[in-house]
Amino acid sequence: MKKLLYSLVVCFTVSMSATAQSSGGATDPHFSQFYAAPMLLNPAMTGAFDCNYRFTAIFRGQWGSVLSSEAVPMFRTPSASVDFRTNKGFMRGDAFGFGAYFLNDAAGQSQFQTNRFGLSIAYHKSLDRRNEHFISLGFTSAMWQRSINTANLQFGDQNDNGVFNPLKPSNEYIVNNNFLFWDVSVGLMYTGRFGRRARASGYIGVAADHLNRPNESFLGDNSVRLPMKFTVHGGYRFPIKGRFDGQPKFIYMNQGVSHELDMGMDLRIVFDEREREGSNFKVGAMYRLVGGDHAAAWHDARLNSEAVILNAGVEWNHITFSAAYDINVSQLVKGSQSQGAFELAASYVGCFAKRRPATIFCPKF
Repeated sequence: MKKLLYSLVVCFTVSMSATAQSSGGATDPHFSQFYAAPMLLNPAMTGAFDCNYRFTAIFRGQWGSVLSSEAVPMFRTPSASVDFRTNKGFMRGDAFGFGAYFLNDAAGQSQFQTNRFGLSIAYHKSLDRRNEHFISLGFTSAMWQRSINTANLQFGDQNDNGVFNPLKPSNEYIVNNNFLFWDVSVGLMYTGRFGRRARASGYIGVAADHLNRPNESFLGDNSVRLPMKFTVHGGYRFPIKGRFDGQPKFIYMNQGVSHELDMGMDLRIVFDEREREGSNFKVGAMYRLVGGDHAAAWHDARLNSEAVILNAGVEWNHITFSAAYDINVSQLVKGSQSQGAFELAASYVGCFAKRRPATIFCPKF
């Protein structure tokens, strides 16, 4: 069964590339801790934090336990970012945010690589005198680099009486196995505080990526365009009792024929009850459902169970460390033995000594 899953993973990698060439069905990398990569999630989250600057980093590894003894490395996706929040905007209570991010994604035996470098800007508009409600609008401009290496792949034309013969030509024609393209994204987000002493807070955002539908063909086909991706995400934090807060959250993404819905809840334990926004520990779980194109044999149009995600994190003096693990519950569960992906994330938020932002409220993601 492990060999079978290995074959499925390799075929999935190749089919993703082929689908991108034929139907524009390729999808972006994603994180279970989507809130740990804010500018990738929504450009409007650029500068959406307390204080003046923020550093973030996240790493995702998938199928490593299944493919550990094989020639194919695990699928891995690291990303890092830095963003800033100004101390004022056009009007009192407003603020600008700007930043940059980098992402690398490596997938399987084809060494299918994606590198992204983006610059983001956002404007956070205060909606009330107490600066407890904001609406944010953000934009991202990014350069992508994509490459693929077919040297380690085996094709049907290299079949020699049932045996792979690397000396036979593959008859695969790739115009460009390494190219660049430009991409544009936009996002909108609302954040607010609610209830007695404003102890509850929430946010909801929408984002649209690949507005310019850049060409991503390895075959030189100008009709092959990167599908637009639409994201809706939100969360709400409310006091339970004493130091305990509940924090439900969700994200829905649609790109081409692919759909994904993640939903769950964290339990947040504040170290000092008088500092609700201060140091804390949280633990939670999410449930992921995925669906695709009903016309393709390897997809299903319905949303089907894919993973249970366990996560935990600690924030101490503006430094946050968190981890997540995906327990696979899809149809590959027998081969994967429920082992899916793991993630590690870290962030640091800092303030300039003499130029703290005039408005400091931002939700805890």
